[in-house]
Amino acid sequence: MRRSAAVCAAAFIVVLAVSATWDRSIRVLHVFEALPYLLAAILVLRRRKFGFALGFAAGAFWLFTATCRTSFVRNGFVRLAHGDWSRPDLLIAVPAALAAGGLALVCAIGYACLPRKSWGDVLLFAGALVLVAIFFVAIFAAFAPRYLALFRGILPLP
Repeated sequence: MRRSAAVCAAAFIVVLAVSATWDRSIRVLHVFEALPYLLAAILVLRRRKFGFALGFAAGAFWLFTATCRTSFVRNGFVRLAHGDWSRPDLLIAVPAALAAGGLALVCAIGYACLPRKSWGDVLLFAGALVLVAIFFVAIFAAFAPRYLALFRGILPLP
């Protein structure tokens, strides 16, 4: 599971890099957006509980945002299903969703396989979710404020 988590995190980082080559306005955002995935991969490979929590939180939060707050993932899968390759900027949602969802899933399974777990780990996962949400809102505010509307209604934003 540890290697699978690292592969999913790396795949997501590659997707971020590819999409940033198409849109200059999100390059800095994507550099910072890649950080939790890189950190999660490193920590998971070192068998740190927080790595599993961070990987789960980052993957789940991105997938939730891109699926429930926008039509990005749906549009990507619809275009793929119809064989429409005319918009690679939407098709990239497919590998992004698979990598983010895969990361969340394998981190949850990897954590479940760890030998020492405690009820306090619930706080670790909750804390990771909160930290990831705060981090993403902060980098969006700093580097791409036009996308902050994604978080309205789910986070207390002005």
